[in-house]
Amino acid sequence: MAEDPTCFVQHANGHVPSPIPSDEVARLAELHSLKILDTASEERFDRIVRLTTLLFGAPIAAVSLVDRHRQWFKSRIGIEPTETPRNVSFCAHTIMQDEALVVNDARQDIRFANLPPVLEEPYLRFYAGQPVSAPGGHKVGTLCMLDIRPRQLLPRDLKVLKELGALVEHELDMQNRIALQREALEAKEALASAERTLAQTVADLQAAKDRSDTLLANILPAGLVAELRDHGHVEPIRHEEVAVMFTDFAGFTRVAADWSPRQLIDELNECFCHFDWVIGKHGLEKLKTIGDGYLAVSGMPGQPRPDDALRLLRAAFEIRDFIAERKAAAEQRGQPCWDVRIGLHLGPLVAGVVGVRKLAYDVWGDTVNTASRIENSSLPGRINASAVFHAKVKDAVVSEARGCISCKHKGDVEMFFIDALK
Repeated sequence: MAEDPTCFVQHANGHVPSPIPSDEVARLAELHSLKILDTASEERFDRIVRLTTLLFGAPIAAVSLVDRHRQWFKSRIGIEPTETPRNVSFCAHTIMQDEALVVNDARQDIRFANLPPVLEEPYLRFYAGQPVSAPGGHKVGTLCMLDIRPRQLLPRDLKVLKELGALVEHELDMQNRIALQREALEAKEALASAERTLAQTVADLQAAKDRSDTLLANILPAGLVAELRDHGHVEPIRHEEVAVMFTDFAGFTRVAADWSPRQLIDELNECFCHFDWVIGKHGLEKLKTIGDGYLAVSGMPGQPRPDDALRLLRAAFEIRDFIAERKAAAEQRGQPCWDVRIGLHLGPLVAGVVGVRKLAYDVWGDTVNTASRIENSSLPGRINASAVFHAKVKDAVVSEARGCISCKHKGDVEMFFIDALK
């Protein structure tokens, strides 16, 4: 059960004392049995903490173990000391509950408003901690992140934090197994069984690494994950010819005004998830969503292909037809629905990874700006292409010349409606 911050009484020194779990004796016994306190840093824990900072953009993160009078950090980023007093810690409260403890603004929470790290350097404001249990089921610590500004987490963020906490629990389970193995080996008992268990431990560790890599691959294109992991950064690259697709929803503002926030987000999520599936099917790269806009490219980050433009066009047809079917079904039910505008362009651009607290893979250049103008000049349910893009696919498509259309900051731009493949 989560703590109720209104039920605590402040001490004379101004802060609420950290509570003591009912299983404190057994909890401490299991923590000490892991033989992990005051040990050296290990990559298997450090990787999870790094991944937490990458996923959430948090400047501070740690695997914290709550001992009798202290919290000790097995792994940490953004924290200088290796331990802090338990009676002024956030994590001592987190181990009192089963789910994550999220403090959006510590200055507004009676439990933490007068803690030294809130009132003084580093002036902490935000905290989110996922309790982690040892193999015996006792909560021995947390995977936590902190920030010096107030923040909020979405339900999806809490799910990701819980999965990361599960990775820490997995490593604690490995720690427990390793301790048992060491005792067995020292006693020269069941050597063959110990070797099999060690092999399984290695396999489990590899599986945990693979899960971590999968989470990172959801942020960056697959080819850049290894570069970031090996070198700590990604070199920007100029691509000479990339096909760019922008989409947005015509009538979005009108439809959004009639829907609840949940309806709006569910509909956007269903549409964008289908877009992601289409983009992946055709071997393209989604870059980002901006409100109701969607940006994808063909021809990067890998080597360009002769059919990059045609691949992107096929994806555009599928997206157009998908939204048209949803719109028709909604109209039959008498429900509001939006349409889609699509713009296609082709040209050079620069791609790279920016950000420290939140990584983002993005593109820059006049090609991107022009593609946005092409999309703005499209019509609901239509695919609008620049003359440069059209020239690449004209022998394979049925199209309609639109002539030159004036675009903001671009002057007159020649455009074509592409209706179908021949």
